[in-house]
Amino acid sequence: MSTSFAINQPFEVLEAVKLPDPKTSVVAVLGLGYVGLPLMVGFADDARTIGFDIDESKIEALLNGEDSTEMTTGEDLAKKNMEFSCDVKDLHDADVMMVCVPTPVMQGNKPDYRPVLAASRTIGANMKRGCVVVYESTVDPGTTENKCIPILEEVSGMREGIDFYVGYSPERVSPGEHARRVGDISKIVSGSTPQVTDYLAELYSRVVKAGLFKAASIKVAEAAKILENTQRDVNIALINEMMQLFDAMDIKVTDVVAAAGSKWNFHKYFPGLVGGHCISVDPFYLLNAGRGHGLAMDMVASARTVNERTAHFVSDKLHEMLDPEAHNLQGKRVLVLGRAFKDNCPDIRNSKAFAVMDSLWTRGADVFSYDPIADDGQFEGGRGAKVITSLEEEGPYDAVVVTAKHDCFVEEIDLFKIAAVVGRGSPIVDLRGLFDEEIAKLQFNYWTP
Repeated sequence: MSTSFAINQPFEVLEAVKLPDPKTSVVAVLGLGYVGLPLMVGFADDARTIGFDIDESKIEALLNGEDSTEMTTGEDLAKKNMEFSCDVKDLHDADVMMVCVPTPVMQGNKPDYRPVLAASRTIGANMKRGCVVVYESTVDPGTTENKCIPILEEVSGMREGIDFYVGYSPERVSPGEHARRVGDISKIVSGSTPQVTDYLAELYSRVVKAGLFKAASIKVAEAAKILENTQRDVNIALINEMMQLFDAMDIKVTDVVAAAGSKWNFHKYFPGLVGGHCISVDPFYLLNAGRGHGLAMDMVASARTVNERTAHFVSDKLHEMLDPEAHNLQGKRVLVLGRAFKDNCPDIRNSKAFAVMDSLWTRGADVFSYDPIADDGQFEGGRGAKVITSLEEEGPYDAVVVTAKHDCFVEEIDLFKIAAVVGRGSPIVDLRGLFDEEIAKLQFNYWTP
């Protein structure tokens, strides 16, 4: 069989628009949380930078020099190139639009793409020709190309690679970590073409001084980020499971980790509550992707189960120390130190401290929560817990559970203060090692992993 082609058939050759100058590009950041705001501050050193968020109260606070995430300072927010807005019209001047919105999970731990897709629609309706759209939100591989680009093209009426460009550069900031700012963390960049990748490398070099890694593709960059967090989840799950086994054997898991760590190639991980909006969420995107390819992803799923169960182990441990013969903790007054999902971070989103409080409450305990740095802007659980503003407010207590080791706890709460609100011999479950073990055991029924 032969196939004939019409020679002299006219066809349209479309010339791609030039990429903007990476050194002077006007950058718009969509989503001004832990990721977007520090990024915006960095780009404002060189050129006009636009910060966009749909939360009007957040924009108002930022205009007043107030950052609830505590990732930036008033001086940062006062830079002359910084603009904050809720008006989509202000996005029209942007040469680059960066998507830094959350990617949470819905009921049943199904990925919730709505924020990132909504941001794509906003960009599609407001970007100019030649714009470069960069996604930083953590997603499973293929999301940028299969879900986001079609929306950008449909809404804008333009074509990717001809009228605009797309890249992916996964965020790597750590909430509450002030020693490593966005410029101190190496950055992965990837574009829809090698030219876009090169452009992004030069663009981000304005902010990032720790080095840039050019990923082989957008999918590789997406996969690298989600692997980073899933690896941590799996490793912490191993130690959390070992904690439960070793505790039953009357062995401290931290002693075991210290001993094993004497070998050069042992990687030290420590037990704890795995919450927040990254490590405890991102693996569910991989699980969803696995189902789409007929894979159960057993290790990832098991790690999630173990880490979700750790909150109940903490509750079990306190129950065992208070009254192992009782069927519940009815009437026991328990002080929980910590609501934030990690040390020195005000964020309470998906904090497993609430899972601990819920578990204690369902067993009949009266639960009181103290955390002076927690930003209680949304409900996260702790149904029966009462938030207190000082240790003495509702004392005395029958027991203490420590879920955070904030600097303010280390500086302000010692065993003398605990002794003033908890009776001698009372149980303390110190998951974070806030107190000196040898001294604590002289006064209390003290446990730390």
